Amino acid sequence: MTSLKHTRYRQFFPSLNGTNQPFAYLDSAASTQVPEVVLKDIEQYYRQGHANVHRASHSFARHATNAFELARKTLAEFIGAKAQNIIWTSGTTQAANLLADGLAHLVDEGDEIWVSELEHHSNLVPWQQLAFKRKANLKVIPVLDNGDIDLAYFRQQLSDKCKIVAVAHVSNSIGAMQPIPELSRLAHQFGAKIVVDGAQAVAHLDIDVNRLACDYYLFSGHKLYGPTGIGVLYGSEEALELLEPSVFGGEMISKVSFETSTWNSLPYRLEAGTPNIAGAIGLASAIKFLAQFPLKERLSHERQLLAYALQQLKQHPKVELVGEPMMRVGLIAFNLQGVHPQDAATLFDQYNVALRCGHHCAMPLSSRLSPEGSIRLSLGLYNNQQDIDQVIEAIDKIMELFGE
Repeated sequence: MTSLKHTRYRQFFPSLNGTNQPFAYLDSAASTQVPEVVLKDIEQYYRQGHANVHRASHSFARHATNAFELARKTLAEFIGAKAQNIIWTSGTTQAANLLADGLAHLVDEGDEIWVSELEHHSNLVPWQQLAFKRKANLKVIPVLDNGDIDLAYFRQQLSDKCKIVAVAHVSNSIGAMQPIPELSRLAHQFGAKIVVDGAQAVAHLDIDVNRLACDYYLFSGHKLYGPTGIGVLYGSEEALELLEPSVFGGEMISKVSFETSTWNSLPYRLEAGTPNIAGAIGLASAIKFLAQFPLKERLSHERQLLAYALQQLKQHPKVELVGEPMMRVGLIAFNLQGVHPQDAATLFDQYNVALRCGHHCAMPLSSRLSPEGSIRLSLGLYNNQQDIDQVIEAIDKIMELFGE
């Protein structure tokens, strides 16, 4: 079991080393820092032969294609899937939009699309717009006072009118983890497809899409110690076959004439255009980096650190927690008494503490639990007890400035 003061992981992240003053980076829910090996692997791809994939027989293209498809296999194994079930995207947002477009044919007037009250805008607005277009009803699973979804309400209200259920595995605002296997069971009971936004879960949980029993699982590389501009859309074979392409061009076609076009096989028919080859290689490199460390060790380190941070914040007389879900993963939202979140975040930066403030791209939930927004502390593998202690020290200094 690792110590809360453990610095083993931090040494691999160049952005967090070499500074004279300790810097507590606690904004990993927005973007994680990137380990040195990932940067080197991306650079190596460009230095040793940058070429497009699948489209030429020369050696640069062969090497690029091999690395690109090996990356797909690496990501598939990471979540317990097969390589052909992995679709490369630019991130969770694009994946959700591809699904909303590709599943539109399943939704008719009067049908229901269910989301939860805690969704990130990326897993809300695409479904909202689909409901508008198809004259369907967007239904909302409400959130209880502690931040957990009202599962009993969902059970009571769900019917065969439901075609799609779109929920976050872990809330990006308050860290609430949702019971995905049970939500999947309920959705499938009525013949609906379930879409799981895993952006905040993949770096903090042992993900197996088979255990989750979801139809689709989406996540982004930049929250998983990888580069920006790359993400994954997983779908079961049956679920992916349901998707109609909504982005057209090269690579996704099998045959084209002026009269008609036919699509390529999966996964390529959902990957129009030149992909983010370096991004895929970089994300696979991040997965391999994580695999160096025992999974139980990594997860234990983060859980212990989250518990310590929660304990310290709860004990502080000027801290007000926003949401106290039964199962919390990766982050804590809070406010300081008498201090606007924006002012607090600016002052935290003066004390070398990086936190996020605002509505966290989840305005409906923010309106429900904290209308002015909140301060979000989110953890990465590289964090340790000193980072949390630095937050508490900064809070004391901020409250002194406000005469508290």
